[in-house]
Amino acid sequence: MQPRVLIICERATERDTIRVLVGTMGCLWVLASTMEEALAKLGREQASAVLLELPGANSDADQMHRNLRELLVRFPGRVIALTDETLTPEVTQLIKKYSIPCVQRGRLTADLWPCLESMVYPQMGLRRVTQVARLILDTFLHPLPAGIRFLRPSTRQLLYETQSLTADISFERPHDSARTSLLGQVMRTEEPRAPLSSVSVVLKGEKGPLGLKTTNELGEFSFEFQDERRITLEIEVKPNEWVAIISPTLDWGSKEEHQTVGARGFEPPRMIQGKLNGRKR
Repeated sequence: MQPRVLIICERATERDTIRVLVGTMGCLWVLASTMEEALAKLGREQASAVLLELPGANSDADQMHRNLRELLVRFPGRVIALTDETLTPEVTQLIKKYSIPCVQRGRLTADLWPCLESMVYPQMGLRRVTQVARLILDTFLHPLPAGIRFLRPSTRQLLYETQSLTADISFERPHDSARTSLLGQVMRTEEPRAPLSSVSVVLKGEKGPLGLKTTNELGEFSFEFQDERRITLEIEVKPNEWVAIISPTLDWGSKEEHQTVGARGFEPPRMIQGKLNGRKR
């Protein structure tokens, strides 16, 4: 049975962000905007852990204590607090008194994963990824121009396909930078001119989520990251249906061939904004 997380958060945008992150971890969710709504839903549905938004200034400290005690009785050791970047004295006292882990709003994608994983493990083996995309083109593997034995590329483009989507992914890292830029565009496989717009895309490193984006009307998205040898993108193509895109090792060293390449045509990588394999947006 999949673990289920109760999300108590007043802000609709943040509830949706948390829902997506929880979904990529293989968990179901129950959404509530108030404590009263959450308690009513707990009468009908079970949960494995709780993420509770702690309000900032001008909030009722006594009510916060009552709400938190109620949840800790029902979910001992399985409550996470969602807080502002700057904690009020009341919230600081609350977290210290009950020794509960907390996640700041600005660090949701980085910190929620390890906090929640420790609470719902060992059920974390259950995933929502239903397809893994197949890599069909990697421009890093293109032959070097005739007579060239050494090349240090700054751009690498990958093309992936599944039964449901085609994804063009471009990595770019300037020679004088440690940060890598990722540009992507996802299209429906059966309708090459129909982009997948307004779908969630989660960027993961080897230690967990790094970011969350939503594709624009052209199916495009972008991220920046550093110090990751390999990344995974998870794309929600349908509710509860995710496609995983797993990168090769992102080695930005030199591209060498030990024998001089013969006179073969060489085409430099094309960025996402243009075309790939003759396709246009």
